[in-house]
Amino acid sequence: FRLYPSELVFQNFTPAQTYKLRLVLRNIVKVSRRVIPELQESEYFQVVGPPDAGRRVAPGLSATFTVFFTPQENKDYHHRLVFVTERERFEVPVRAIGPRAILDFCDELHFPVCPLKSSTEKTQHVRNIGNAMAKFKLDTQSPFSVTPSSGTVDVGGSVQVTVEFHPLTVGVHSQSLVLHYHTGEDVHISLQAVCEELDIRLEADSVLLRKTYMSLASHRTVSLTYRSDVRLKYCWTTWPSLQEEALSLLRYVCAQMLQHRQQIIHRLPLLSRALRERRSQTVRDQRLVLSHSCITVEPAEGEICPRTPAQFDIVFKPEEAKLYQQTIYCDITGREARLPLTIMAEGIGPNVQFNYDLMDMQNVVIGDKDYYELQVRNRGLIDAPFRLSSRDTTFGRCFSFCPEEGVIPSGACQKVDVIFCGHTLGTFTEDLLLTVTGGPQPLTVTFSGCVIAPTCHFNLTELNFEDVGFGFPLTLMCKLFNTSFVPITFALRVLGDGPVEFTVTPAAGCVDAMSDVTIKVTLCSNTVKTYRMALVVDVEGVGKEIVTLPIKARCVVPNIEVKTPVLNFQRCFLNHRYEQKVQLTNTGPLPACYGVLDQEYEESPSLLFGSSTPTGMIRPHSSEELPVFLLAKAVGRQQHTLRIAVFGSFQPQEVVLSCIGQGPIVHVHSQQLDFGAIPVLTDITRSLHLSNQSPISAHFTARMVHTVPRSHGGTFGRVEPSEGEVPPESQLELRVVAHLKDTLHFQAKMEVSIQNSHVHTVFLSATGTGTTIVSDRPFAPNLDLGTYLRKTPKGGRTVLPSLRAPSQKEGFIGESLPSSGEERPVFSLRPSHVELPPGRSVDMVLTGSSDSPKVVQERLLCHGIVGRQGCKELIMCVDLTCRFVAPMLRISSRQLKFHLEKVPGESLRPLYEKLVLENVLSLSLSVELSLVEPFYLCEAAGAHSTATTKFVVIGDGQQAELWVRFDPTYCQDQVSRVVEEVLEIHYQGHPEQHKVELYAEVHFPNLHFSDTTVDFGCVLNLTGARREISITNCSPLPVSYHWVFLADRKHGAIRSVHTVKVFDILPLFGHLQPGEQQQVVFCFYGHENVSKEVVAQCRVEDGPSYEVQLRGEASLISYSLDSTHINFGLQ
Repeated sequence: FRLYPSELVFQNFTPAQTYKLRLVLRNIVKVSRRVIPELQESEYFQVVGPPDAGRRVAPGLSATFTVFFTPQENKDYHHRLVFVTERERFEVPVRAIGPRAILDFCDELHFPVCPLKSSTEKTQHVRNIGNAMAKFKLDTQSPFSVTPSSGTVDVGGSVQVTVEFHPLTVGVHSQSLVLHYHTGEDVHISLQAVCEELDIRLEADSVLLRKTYMSLASHRTVSLTYRSDVRLKYCWTTWPSLQEEALSLLRYVCAQMLQHRQQIIHRLPLLSRALRERRSQTVRDQRLVLSHSCITVEPAEGEICPRTPAQFDIVFKPEEAKLYQQTIYCDITGREARLPLTIMAEGIGPNVQFNYDLMDMQNVVIGDKDYYELQVRNRGLIDAPFRLSSRDTTFGRCFSFCPEEGVIPSGACQKVDVIFCGHTLGTFTEDLLLTVTGGPQPLTVTFSGCVIAPTCHFNLTELNFEDVGFGFPLTLMCKLFNTSFVPITFALRVLGDGPVEFTVTPAAGCVDAMSDVTIKVTLCSNTVKTYRMALVVDVEGVGKEIVTLPIKARCVVPNIEVKTPVLNFQRCFLNHRYEQKVQLTNTGPLPACYGVLDQEYEESPSLLFGSSTPTGMIRPHSSEELPVFLLAKAVGRQQHTLRIAVFGSFQPQEVVLSCIGQGPIVHVHSQQLDFGAIPVLTDITRSLHLSNQSPISAHFTARMVHTVPRSHGGTFGRVEPSEGEVPPESQLELRVVAHLKDTLHFQAKMEVSIQNSHVHTVFLSATGTGTTIVSDRPFAPNLDLGTYLRKTPKGGRTVLPSLRAPSQKEGFIGESLPSSGEERPVFSLRPSHVELPPGRSVDMVLTGSSDSPKVVQERLLCHGIVGRQGCKELIMCVDLTCRFVAPMLRISSRQLKFHLEKVPGESLRPLYEKLVLENVLSLSLSVELSLVEPFYLCEAAGAHSTATTKFVVIGDGQQAELWVRFDPTYCQDQVSRVVEEVLEIHYQGHPEQHKVELYAEVHFPNLHFSDTTVDFGCVLNLTGARREISITNCSPLPVSYHWVFLADRKHGAIRSVHTVKVFDILPLFGHLQPGEQQQVVFCFYGHENVSKEVVAQCRVEDGPSYEVQLRGEASLISYSLDSTHINFGLQ
């Protein structure tokens, strides 16, 4: 379809009136098409189609629509009409133009002729002759500018606008002044102006100033000639042109951007303003440089009145003694090029002289300070600031000055002390430098001389130690004299002292000028030889081995004789220490040192020997006694050699040691023990004493070696202790225990063996009496079985002590008598009859149970039948006591409640409730607690336990504390619910149980929907339908929700889709208080032949998502006749 017109525009309208325009749509294709306007909601525009709007438009024909416009106020309106055909969809823009403002600007503005770099302006009074308020902006290009750049003018009001012309180039200038209305219209006003250059020049292009001393000044005047009737502005600068000024600014900006490129990127909006500020600052800086340099112009900037002469003062104030040349430029109104002025001048510095040029210092002792006077005279007309220095060389660093720097007034003389302190030997020639501020080059004065070493010597020609003993120190003394006028820092050492046998004190130090120091040299020789060495002196900063003193000595080993070469210790108890002495004699004139050598290592030595003082010294021509100890380690005769070494001698002295080793002497007080008649199966003890009559401990072992008869009861008994030690010269008691297992006469032998000594034999005898059936632990006459739970199959079960028949074959019968008031006994004994062979034993089990709580007291009788005669006798009688009770726990609460509400923005946290179980019985209870998820058992509040079962043992009268944790995070669907479970308490070994109710409420923001499926059915094309459902806040929390549409659920994916053209929901979001109900409207738009099925999802904040199935379709009513011909027949 082709539209006519392509845009509908309404103008000159009045509010509350209705206006209309026609829109023609012509079918330009060769087939018929149906065109339908799409429903657009607008309270100002309405479209009315032709009467047959539903029919098709034939090719070449058109459909005419009428657009009605009803404005409510004077303003602009915008709207779009949408038309839909079978194959396309197109839009028609509709505008309503409201009232407009009109400012009566002139079409052209002409400016008078303006000198270069000057300015002229034109002012116009502008009125608003339109019918609306004028909001405007004015914009133009250089060299024109406008004020104000924006504003507001009421209807009938006026404003004054000034346009300024400021040219920077000669010629005709033309630009447009653009007036922008806030309604979008633009108006262009032509600006025309002419610029010319004036005849202005300096009377001279260059100026030569006379020579000037530093810190003084000279000046000269330069004139400017011109003919003009306008005021001229000027400025002196160092830039030759505006282009150079812009280029300098550009270099600065680029450097700043490279340095701060990361910051510039994020601050681009401020770059333009920064450039303008930097240009102004740079111009000011150049003027300051011009006014603060050695050459200045006064005044540097200003204005010149018409027909007034202009003169400038050139001031020269040098800072250095050199030639100056600088070109400056005058930027003045009326001239395009800046006027250059070249200035040339020369600065003169101070004039100073030394009183001499060369100083010969001759010989200077190293480390000595020498002072020399140097005079510096100022022959100039200005003060001379100076500084003295030396070159950075070996001897140049030895010079210092006082004063090192200062100022010499004009015509004055300055005295300077030159101080030299040499630290290196040799001849030197050094130039000292005098640097004068402003002087072209430093002045030099030469100092030369030679640095020599100081002199020193010893008071002796040599050190002679003569003969010295091996290992004995000997000290000699000497003096070192300093014969120079400077102190000497020295170090002493002995040449060739490899093993370090010489000690020099002090080894280093300082000797004042013309003084001496005492030196001690100590020799401790460790080598048998003759010494020929030297003591040398090293002087710091001078050199090595400046002075040498010879040393002579001879090391001698004295002769030592052993006066007792053999030591016989006679009889020695094992491991007992014995001591004798060996006499050593020194026959020589020197002292001697000796030492006992260690005994050679053996795996099992027969002797251990040594000395308590293994080393010592023997003075010349004297004797010493050496103590020697010995320990015998084996029995019998022993012999060994003790070696004594003399320091410095390679052949040790030998002493023979001998002894006879002997073990301990122990006596047994009795050789026979008779126990007489004793009861069988009972321990009977007798004492036996061992006496140690030696100074060493005696280790012994005791054992039974023979018992008669062997076939009736095995061994006789035992001995305690069976082994041990008898302390030296003391006694030990042995306990001989007889334990007979039959009523016979027994005889035995006991051997007592003494280590490293004799074996003693003791004879034992005893006769057995009494019965042979006994228990391994006593439990008669009373046995309290304690407390047990009732209805327990194993209640009251206990194991009685074992019964044994050690020697004879006997029978055993056990029976239980009921307590008073009972028909039959509660307890039973298993086995009730048993036959015990000799040496065998049996465990008896006593079992009882009760259906009710009570205290049971019964008597247990045990009979024995000994031998073949069948003689029955009572062995034991035991009174039994047992208490049966019901399990009883005091539970702190029979119901635990948990309540949780979802808080927005916070995650769900577990809840904890405390449960206390108290055992009120007098016996321990083992209980098992069990529950199901989402409840768990914890040891403490806050613990993250996942245990659902727990075993607890509660002592009598004790309490057990535990916590039940409810985990609400299992509610992944965020649907409110109530959870009811139980905590079961079971008793181990008993069928009784208890329960604790668990009740938990979890509340989320939830909704209830009256229906979850909305079926719109089938509607006519281009029509719609509405359905309503109700939603209710069924939770105690406020609910916030919003709706989205979902599609593509066939493949497990859910995505939000835009289905506003087919389905719509009102409202799309909302907020409901607890219990509040709201109606939700679902709309279906029946586009032509559309069939759609989607899911509308209601998403609740901090709650679940609910889905509503939406279905709808649109179609035309079609019909057909089953017959096109009706035959009524013959009438």
